[in-house]
Amino acid sequence: MAPLLVVSAVNIFSVPLFYRYLGVEMYALWLYIATFTGLFGFADLGLGVAVGRYMGVAFGRGDHAAVREYWGTGNLIAIPLLAVMGLVFAALGVVFGPKLINVSQENVGLFRACFVAGGLSLFLSFYCQFWNILLQAHLDFKFSGVVRIGTALLQVIPAVALAWATGNPLWIMLWSVAVGGLQLGLMAWYSRKHFHLGFDLRAARWARVREMAAYTGKTFAALVAGSTLGSIDRLVLGKLASTLDFAHYTICANVGARLQILGTSVMGPVFHNTSRTLSSGREASAAIYNEMFHFTFGWYLLASIWTAAWHPVFLRLWLGQELAAQVAPVFTPLVIAFCITALTSISGTQLGALNRVGTYLGFIVLAGLLAIAGVYIGWQAAGVVGVAYGFLCSRVAYLAQDLYVIRLIKAGGWLSVGPWLGVLAQCLVGAVFASALLVFPRDSFWLLLPAFVHAGLVAAWLLRHPIRRMASGFGVWRAAAATAPQKGIPGS
Repeated sequence: MAPLLVVSAVNIFSVPLFYRYLGVEMYALWLYIATFTGLFGFADLGLGVAVGRYMGVAFGRGDHAAVREYWGTGNLIAIPLLAVMGLVFAALGVVFGPKLINVSQENVGLFRACFVAGGLSLFLSFYCQFWNILLQAHLDFKFSGVVRIGTALLQVIPAVALAWATGNPLWIMLWSVAVGGLQLGLMAWYSRKHFHLGFDLRAARWARVREMAAYTGKTFAALVAGSTLGSIDRLVLGKLASTLDFAHYTICANVGARLQILGTSVMGPVFHNTSRTLSSGREASAAIYNEMFHFTFGWYLLASIWTAAWHPVFLRLWLGQELAAQVAPVFTPLVIAFCITALTSISGTQLGALNRVGTYLGFIVLAGLLAIAGVYIGWQAAGVVGVAYGFLCSRVAYLAQDLYVIRLIKAGGWLSVGPWLGVLAQCLVGAVFASALLVFPRDSFWLLLPAFVHAGLVAAWLLRHPIRRMASGFGVWRAAAATAPQKGIPGS
């Protein structure tokens, strides 16, 4: 979670800077490109997930020759496939982008140029993710985290400077392409050095293509549905709403998406560990689900309660008083919606590892259809605010997915007592601190003190078990190091 925490914090606090330096029109244009990029979440056709799963199963068997064959086969297909997808993205954006999104005529040329840069970025992003799957299949999350932290800081901080100097999103996107190339080079170098795996195109086997074909096809369908329906609220809003309303809604959705990304960071460990333990039965899957749900539930509950209580003063501190007042009505429902989606990513990931991708696809489609209905009804009833609450209501489909997986693997999750006791405890603590709202206006900076104390105390309580485990593990490591034979240079 560390890299995603850093990335999320940097991106969230850079939003007002980008908004100020680019201006509303250029900032919205940049967000339009990001929305279209989200629609291409299927660009690798599900191949990366399939390669990761089959490599994990092969590791569980101890078959390292099969690991190389799966990896080489995946590379042989992924490189030309992602190159074609990048070209398709750029071409569709150049031809149809200005017709689908409200962009002023004077910025159409810039909009098209950004799509060309976006095509290059799409290729590098997905191919870097392909190599990241290789790292995760080896359960090497440390180097992956270090690279992602470094490249994220290298990308965002200079991008703010480019926004200030040029006011042009194209330069920001070109810088992103350069950083993506650096990230790919680092991952490829590390994998060759530590795992002895390069591109390995000669290890590709037609038998591995046939073996992964059915799983890849189902994953592709799930990715298409998820990419299209996952951002359907913003896609529809981009056509219905004004540039200003779209920018305000997307600012809030981006915060929610960053919180969701923190939750989806558990997908790698859940997916690859579940794949390795398939031969151990459903008890191992249930243990993985229970541990991850217990860890993430308290944090997302804190995020939801804290947002509901303190969002006016937080938004004022973050965005300034005028912009904060404009985005505040949609902020809380969107944050809660994304928190729910993040929590249910655990069950969705396990459905993939358990080869129940078809069932996962069904829940994605159900959530998307409910989102379409919620967005339409909400827009008719209350405009942008109604869209936010309609999107929140559509998350009930993912809660149904959680309950399905809990029953399937006989886990605890929502059906255990612990989470609900946590809900009661956090609501009581939140109510005590929120009593300060009876004394001060909701956007008064004096409320920052109880808000931060509230967050700090609950966070310390949630961290007590992980810190205890870390301390115990460090003690075991020191004891082992003290009794191990000393090797190498004296004093090293």
